[in-house]
Amino acid sequence: MHSRKSKMVALACSLALASPFALADQADKNDAKALQDLAQANLAEVQAGKLASQKAQNPEVKKFARHMVEDHGKQLGELKQVAQAKEVTLPAAPKPKHREAMKKLQDLSGDEFDRAYMTQMVKDHGETLTLVQKTAKQAKDEELKAAARKAEPGIRQHLDMAQKLAGLTGAKSQ
Repeated sequence: MHSRKSKMVALACSLALASPFALADQADKNDAKALQDLAQANLAEVQAGKLASQKAQNPEVKKFARHMVEDHGKQLGELKQVAQAKEVTLPAAPKPKHREAMKKLQDLSGDEFDRAYMTQMVKDHGETLTLVQKTAKQAKDEELKAAARKAEPGIRQHLDMAQKLAGLTGAKSQ
């Protein structure tokens, strides 16, 4: 009986050493989820930006889209480094809601595409701004908090840009 108990303790210890999140408390799980959510948001912006770089009619929308690919690609790279250090596996694809939005965008063209894309950008950046602000305040991991704080000004700038372009294209800006 004593041997079985010591084997279980040894197994628990080895699992804890193998992955910081394997036997983590709820705070660590929340940090891991925040990392995953932020990565998915960046993936969505990169994919939508690539599509808009090709399909947008308005040159300013195309310019904005290229900017999104570059900035969110950079943010995604930084999140990957944090995730790797924390042994958190990041998703390879955006959330289903973002994939559905991409499908809708793929079927549009011209001014209709520009309006829909900019409406989506306002919505997504508003949600992402809320997510980084929450993560910066509530994350337990200091490196994750720092990454969220670092991302916030850029996302706020993206939201402002998206709202202005939404106004120019006749898209919904709120």
